[in-house]
This record gives sequence, C-alpha cells and structure tokens, in this order.
Amino acid sequence: MKTELDQVKVTDMFTDQEKQLKEATTEFTKTDTQTKNIISVTSNKTDTEIASLKTLVFTTTEMTTATTTKGDS
Repeated sequence: MKTELDQVKVTDMFTDQEKQLKEATTEFTKTDTQTKNIISVTSNKTDTEIASLKTLVFTTTEMTTATTTKGDS
C-alpha cells in the first residue's frame, strides 16, 4: 500500500512539473513572439528613416547641383 502511495506521489510530482514546464514554455514563446514583433517594428521604422534620409540627401544634392550649375552659366 505504501509503495502505491509513493508511486502516486511521484506521478503527481511529475504531472505538476510537466504542467509547470508547459506554462514556462508558453510564457517563453509569448515573450519571444512579442520580442520578435518589437524587433520587426523597430527594423521597419529604421528602414523608413534611412529611406527618408536618402531622399533628403538626394534632393539636397540635386538642389545644390542645380543652383551651382545656374550660377556657372
């Protein structure tokens, strides 16, 4: 009888640990997904800013070239 009780206790402990592991895995996956989302949003914002700055540099260069060319005429 005691052996059966010990076996039940061990099984219960295993079940509890398995449940805790599943909960931890779920929490980790949730956090990982949120982190990947934040990285993606940040990357997209960075790409947008870089494109905007490239456009600004190109426009400024074109305006400077046009002004310099007019002045040379």
